Amino acid sequence: MEPVSTIVAFLASCAPALTAPTLENLGVLVRGALLATGPRTVTGCLSAAWPWVTKHVSAYENVLRRARLSLPVLGRTLFRLALALVAPDGVLLLVVDESLVRRYGPFVPGVGMHRDSVRSSRGRNQVTPGHKWVTVGLVVRLPFMGRPVALPVFTVLYTAAKRAKRNRREPWHREHRTVAETALLMVRWVVRWAPERRFRLVGDGAYGTHDLADAFRAASRIASLRRVRLVSRFQFDGATFAPPPPYAGRGRPRVKGEQLPSPAAVAADPATAWETVTVEWYGARRKEVALCSRTGLWYRKGSEATPLRWVVVRDPERKRRDEVFFTTEVELAVREIVEIFVCRWSIETTFQEARSLLGLETLRNWTVESVRRSVPLLLGLYSFIVVWFAQHVEAPETCRRDTPWYKKVSVTFSDMLATARKDVQNEALSGRSGPKTDESKVAASLLSLVDSSFTPISIRA
Repeated sequence: MEPVSTIVAFLASCAPALTAPTLENLGVLVRGALLATGPRTVTGCLSAAWPWVTKHVSAYENVLRRARLSLPVLGRTLFRLALALVAPDGVLLLVVDESLVRRYGPFVPGVGMHRDSVRSSRGRNQVTPGHKWVTVGLVVRLPFMGRPVALPVFTVLYTAAKRAKRNRREPWHREHRTVAETALLMVRWVVRWAPERRFRLVGDGAYGTHDLADAFRAASRIASLRRVRLVSRFQFDGATFAPPPPYAGRGRPRVKGEQLPSPAAVAADPATAWETVTVEWYGARRKEVALCSRTGLWYRKGSEATPLRWVVVRDPERKRRDEVFFTTEVELAVREIVEIFVCRWSIETTFQEARSLLGLETLRNWTVESVRRSVPLLLGLYSFIVVWFAQHVEAPETCRRDTPWYKKVSVTFSDMLATARKDVQNEALSGRSGPKTDESKVAASLLSLVDSSFTPISIRA
């Protein structure tokens, strides 16, 4: 029997969602995506994984464009694998954000003109053609990492309201949905995968809408979403109201009381009492901040009033602007609200690492199904590597790769990817890789990929 690397064997956990031929072909593409250092196109992956290629190239291309493959089912499998990394009785922290993958060409389906957050600034918006993906991830804390990590489990393509003028492909959807509406549908999927757990969803200002706040509260009209609470940005001039007075017995009962001072008014009031606390901040460090908080009802005409708590965060050193966050979990401590929102940055780190280490922007797909599947599968590979590393590597600290000019304080995703590559390389070096493969050529080729810092790794079977 030919030896198989532990990470490819771990891929068998996705077998219920795939047919046997698709699982076999996907295993070859996963090996190639791990070993490749250039574009993660199908041909790029096959070039890196050539010792395992035994079929025509079209068989591997069909994994993306024709295979029977359900992304929600794969996302559910990945989500349940990641659940092993969190406490069994804790609240699950979900993070949602969108990322732009730049694509050019008039015949690429789904391309729209979107704001490029990397190239834009506060005073200038840069618009770039590409695909905008909305991603829901599960935030986990691993003992060998110095920061929380977001594991993408569900990714959906967002389409702009207006089609780009130079794009000649037909639009995918008849009805346009905002990123907040798309996130609401995605969270309704995710909460079904763990019906006994409670969730907190954190997102930036694009998801701080009244529709999401109304959906993620204890009295939500959707029963499955009553276990979800929202943490997001709030407006400084946001209007909140006091509870309605007792019903007087005449006319329609009031749904809100008098308007309360806005966060901007409270922050500018010299009589406001500020609480100074130390919180977990960006960059895996602790920072002292000043906080003030109020509760109220957030009301919009035509809907019910939503109870919420907002908190203004002020830097005592005045190096940052004041920020205001809110949550539909009114009983949550103000310090926890800030720390939960800070965890939102973990999904931005995930996107950056996927671009630089997994070639997120090197994909070149032209069919509708391949475009729809390629980015979700590549982001899913990120989560798959982290889960595999946490469950199968016995001594994670020994996999940390330092340089003479930079000493790491904890394991990073680049170390996990290097460990996964060594695991796949050991598969080819320890046995026969294919029916017509010259083992000496395999060894010489793979040894050239092993860097000078190669050290044996201890992996659980």
